[in-house]
Amino acid sequence: MEREGFQMNTIAERIKFAMKAKNKKQVDIVKDTGISKGAFSSYLSGQYNPKADKMELIADSLDVDLRWLYGQNVPMEHTSQNDNALQYVFYNNSCSEYLLDNLDDIYIAMMTQYAALIPRFYVLVNRAGNAMHILPLFLKEDSSQFYECPSDFFYSDRHTIFTRDFESIHMVLTTATIYYYGIDTKTCEPKVTKLAYSQTDDCFYIDNEVHDCHIKAFEKEVVKEALYLKHNAQ
Repeated sequence: MEREGFQMNTIAERIKFAMKAKNKKQVDIVKDTGISKGAFSSYLSGQYNPKADKMELIADSLDVDLRWLYGQNVPMEHTSQNDNALQYVFYNNSCSEYLLDNLDDIYIAMMTQYAALIPRFYVLVNRAGNAMHILPLFLKEDSSQFYECPSDFFYSDRHTIFTRDFESIHMVLTTATIYYYGIDTKTCEPKVTKLAYSQTDDCFYIDNEVHDCHIKAFEKEVVKEALYLKHNAQ
């Protein structure tokens, strides 16, 4: 599987990245900021960089950290000093080999970690079925922390780490089904966990009903990682 580069070195690249992540179009930014369409187009092309006052307006419109927009190594999202929870942003990845048909959208879930945005999951959304498939990206030494389905889903005050942007990616929380492609850490076997939402408890729970609508390409990635673990355990 071909890996994409996520390093963004220019203001123009960061503005475009944030626009995709926030599902905002050029006309939205122009309306929010009062910046002319021509001037904003020159920013997007990299022909000119916005002046300080315009940068503040753009950052406010996109709801991102101004320092991040300038290229500093800080999370894109606004975070408080007491907020230690991982936050993510969906980045549309329309060129992915996993884009199966026009009913599905594929995203990279970028987590704010190590004071930077780190790609952590492939997320495939089936809009017709209101279903989300989450595949961890097994790229770093700490990938093992994502083998099991994250416990945050099961707490009413923490599941928003993953669900707060559902509406922007055409997911309806109250009827959503989530499939998490992980690994049983005891047996080193692939394990797909199906999650359903409980309106009563305002969180997700494990649905143990039989399910066979897995994404084969995602299963292959988990199988490869499981084989790697078994090989290292020998």
